[in-house]
Amino acid sequence: MGSLIALLHPYSVEEFLKHNWTSKAVFIPSEGQKKFARLFSWEKLNTLLNFHQFSYPELRLALDGKVLDESDNANLIQRCQDGATLIINGVHKHIPEIATFISEIKYDLGYGAQVNAYCSWPGRQGFSSHYDTHEVFILQIEGRKEWHVFPDTLKYPLPDQKSASLPPPEGEPYLSYTLNPGDVLYIPRGHWHYAIALDEPSLHLTLGVHCKTGIDLLEWLVSQLREKEEWRRSLPLRIDTAAVNGAIETLITDLSQYVTDSNISEEYVSYLDSLGKPRERYSLPHQVGFDIFPNGAETRYKAPKFQRVSISELSDGSGYRIVVSGKDVSLRGVPHSLVENLFSGEPFTGKDVRDWLPDYDWDIDIVPLLSRLVVEEIIFVDTYRE
Repeated sequence: MGSLIALLHPYSVEEFLKHNWTSKAVFIPSEGQKKFARLFSWEKLNTLLNFHQFSYPELRLALDGKVLDESDNANLIQRCQDGATLIINGVHKHIPEIATFISEIKYDLGYGAQVNAYCSWPGRQGFSSHYDTHEVFILQIEGRKEWHVFPDTLKYPLPDQKSASLPPPEGEPYLSYTLNPGDVLYIPRGHWHYAIALDEPSLHLTLGVHCKTGIDLLEWLVSQLREKEEWRRSLPLRIDTAAVNGAIETLITDLSQYVTDSNISEEYVSYLDSLGKPRERYSLPHQVGFDIFPNGAETRYKAPKFQRVSISELSDGSGYRIVVSGKDVSLRGVPHSLVENLFSGEPFTGKDVRDWLPDYDWDIDIVPLLSRLVVEEIIFVDTYRE
């Protein structure tokens, strides 16, 4: 939970989860520390704009409660001079520091997340009062921005239950604060809010956490049932009401039996783990089978960081099944200690593996093992040099 601890400091994770998570917004002052300066800055914003091509709505503008048309992006500076808020979605895809940050967050919380950047101008409001359909953390980078948060009017809205079609709540906000650089504001999904930059330009990051719901579980269960012939079969024609009712009852009985016989919770958690992808997915030419041992036994390797790894013994006791980043591999004839060392999170060398397996031959056993793990994208050749 290191990343969450750092994000919430000095507020404790325990207090946050008990009093605020999914239920009540909270302002967390930075005590004068610009603790997100390493993640983003005006310089990094300009680098994104100068050296990356963003398509609409990945880059968009908002002014006076409305998202501007795609054509306005061609006059970006003019629209900003007019007071439009500039938004760039998914900045974690382009900035390594944010990519590492969000990988840690996703690992700690176990759900998908993304980071968007917002640039606002003094006295102008980009968005009117609205709510988000995911959990939100506001990370103030530069400038000062005043936020107002109101209660929810629809509990736990789903992604398609947008605020645009609903009236905002009446009455005063239950939380109002001015964020300074380094401050954090947490807003639960469904809680209405709006903000306005004060006397200087404002730059902030929004960390959105997309938790799964019971509806997501049911949708996954439907995807599992699609593989069963009896669930794909057409229901009887409506001219025979009794036959239709009987078919439905049969399916309900089958569903009940399927849920009883299957370990749904374990299977679904395993599915969620498979959704996680490593921050660095490619390591060429090694993954194609070339130059896997550039330094012989001194070659360094690493497992993907911030990935949930499932290790289980094979049913016949001959080895272990490893599931990581959606990939599944079985290692036979190896001790459990080797598997633990491979996924300890620390880089290791071929020599380390040889020490872990003193009774195994380097050329006959260890070289093929490491080669297979690299080619199957389970581990990577570590080319980092201090």
